[in-house]
Parts: sequence; structure tokens; C-alpha cells
Amino acid sequence: MINTRTSALIIATALAVTSLVGCAGTPEPASTPGGGSTPSETAPTTSTPTAEPRIEDQADPGTWIIDEAGVGPIPVGGDFASTLTGLAGPWTNDTANCSWSAWWTAADSAYGMSFARGTESETAPIREISVYSTAESPAVVPGPVTEDGLGIGTTKAEVLTAYPDAQEGASTIGSDTWLMLPSATDAHVFFAFRENSDTAWDVTVTIGVEPSHEVCG
Repeated sequence: MINTRTSALIIATALAVTSLVGCAGTPEPASTPGGGSTPSETAPTTSTPTAEPRIEDQADPGTWIIDEAGVGPIPVGGDFASTLTGLAGPWTNDTANCSWSAWWTAADSAYGMSFARGTESETAPIREISVYSTAESPAVVPGPVTEDGLGIGTTKAEVLTAYPDAQEGASTIGSDTWLMLPSATDAHVFFAFRENSDTAWDVTVTIGVEPSHEVCG
């Protein structure tokens, strides 16, 4: 039989154990080194590759850029005579019948180029530059293009995708239609399309309201 003294000792021991457990409490979470919180994992960043800048070679029209400033080394507003003198290749200038214009044809005759000054005087600045297909059914050629890679053989859909604000119009002479690109200057880039065709046969930079129907007519 457990006597009264033994019973009291058992009760006192139980109470002491319970007190120690209560003092211990809930264990604290382990801290991270340096006292900071554990950083969340982030996905590695990837950079989008950029296209190599187009480098123009004055001797290679295939590297020339078309924009509202001109075509390659032929600037809108530039001096006609000095520009013609500085161009490499077989450029033609008929001083007797069409002194205000000069033109060039690719070695394979796939496309040609021309530029013209104003006719009001012999010192009038260059007002128009054209890159045109010599084929009945124009196709992409290795000639001058815009920074977006658009040139002869480009479709209307491709022009409108790259320039949704392009203005559409029709030639006042002939049956061509055209798309005029927006510009911050007086000159604009025009993509011209023959009747019943959605493929550009001519790309012109001009200060005129539309590309000229004929330069030496």
C-alpha cells in the first residue's frame, strides 16, 4: 500500500515535469545566415538577340537603305552634280535630253535606280529617288531596302504590317496604287503596285505628293 508521504512525492514530481515542458514552448525556426530571409528563386533572364546593323557600301547598292532621307548615298535635297560624280558604277546622265536625271541598271538587269533634281534650275536639289523592277512580274531583288527589309517584291500586307499608319492612294496618271509611309520630313517613301498586283514594283522617295509618272517624259 502506498502511504500518504509517497503519494505526495509522486504528485510533486509530476507537477515539476509539467512546469518544465510548459517553459520550453514552441521551438523557434532556424534563422538564415546573416539574419536575412531566404531569397525566392527567380527564373534566369534571357536577352532577345538584336539584328546586326546594316552597313552601307557606296559601291554596292544591295547594301543601301531606303528611308525619307534618301536611298543610300543619294540624299533628298542633295546637290545633283556632286552626288552623281561621287557614285560608283555605270550611272547615265543624258545631258542633251534629260540633264536633270540619272539612272543605273543592275548587272543582271533585275532592277534599276534613278534620281532627279528639280527642273526649275540646273542647281535645283534632288527631289526624287526611285528603285524599280524591270520585270513584268516583280519579285524580291538584292537591291536597296528599308531598315525593315522592305523593297521591290514586298507585298502590300507586309508593308501594312510594318507600317500600319501607311496611307493608301492611287496615281493620278496611270493605274498604279501606292502606300505612302509616315514621315517626319517633307519627303516620303512610296511603295507602288501595278494594277491587279499586290507586289511592289517600285519604291520611291520623293518630296512630291506622289511618285512621278515619268521623269524624262
